[in-house]
Amino acid sequence: MPEGVFLMKWDPRVGPEVLGMYPPEAVITRDELIEIFGSLLIREEERREGFYTFKTVGTAKLDVVAYYSGIELNQIFGVVLSPNEKPDDYRGGLVRLALRTFKLGEIIVETEERWREIWNWLLSYPTMALEQRIGDVFQDIESYKLLEIMVDAGIANIDDLVLKMKTEFPALSRDVITTYVHTLEALDIFATKWDERALIENVYLLRDVLFHRRKPEKFNDIAKEIMIYKDKWDAFAKRYYDGEWINDKELLPRILGDAEKYKIISEFRRRGIIHESEVNAMGWTDQVEELKEIEILDEEDNKYYLFSDPTIAYVFPKYTIAKVVEKLKNGELGKETVIEYLRMLREAYSRT
Repeated sequence: MPEGVFLMKWDPRVGPEVLGMYPPEAVITRDELIEIFGSLLIREEERREGFYTFKTVGTAKLDVVAYYSGIELNQIFGVVLSPNEKPDDYRGGLVRLALRTFKLGEIIVETEERWREIWNWLLSYPTMALEQRIGDVFQDIESYKLLEIMVDAGIANIDDLVLKMKTEFPALSRDVITTYVHTLEALDIFATKWDERALIENVYLLRDVLFHRRKPEKFNDIAKEIMIYKDKWDAFAKRYYDGEWINDKELLPRILGDAEKYKIISEFRRRGIIHESEVNAMGWTDQVEELKEIEILDEEDNKYYLFSDPTIAYVFPKYTIAKVVEKLKNGELGKETVIEYLRMLREAYSRT
């Protein structure tokens, strides 16, 4: 379990400013936090947005993993790790929290209650299923637009991505847009690489994302007890694949990204059928009825059952690769750039 989280910004008038930290009794002091920001400022002539690691200067010598927004916002959101904790366990959660903070502004950390929400979400992140993490991110329309741009491009430099995103979301700062890029990178959807010669960050699409519904694994067990299920599923499947699936693009991220709803769905995946009395006893009635309205659950003879299983699929970007190869043939992309992209794809899929 981490020791604490913190948010800082650089104010040109007063220097490093600690906007907040949690828990209030965290082992790191404000002086140590200012020291961390100071070491970032002198680390390189041109500071780039992204992840940084530090060691606290106190007697504990704890590891800190932090995300720096970039020079527009000049903010840093960090996690102080306990001994023997791995930064990678919290990297994805860290950048997602940084994104929320940079996007919504300091109002998100105005009260101790808000800090507690951030803290509890971060603590739960290492145990979250990938479906939950992706669902949470794609509740933001900006994530979808960014993915759409990259599916079409395959390879883009960060400046071009920022310009394209700003045509859709003029109010978004460059720092927030680049944080979206790194959020999707943490989920292995994008990869990034700094081009030392061109002095710019390039972004590569590794995977497309599809939100969809599938037949429950316990379909046969459920159908044996719920006699009308098979016919209802067949009718639903026809409607769904004839066009209703498109609605899940916005609907399913909200469902899978909701911790309580995901807990309920997971229990129905495990058991298939749960009696109404047990649902009521667990205090799930309102949530279950909501899931019933959107045909994730259904009810028959006072028994709720998993009707359609919402999920996420990573999709190999064959369409995008074909477009990249076409751009190579047309001279729009260089041979080295395309080879680098194919190498990144090979590495990404060799890890899975």
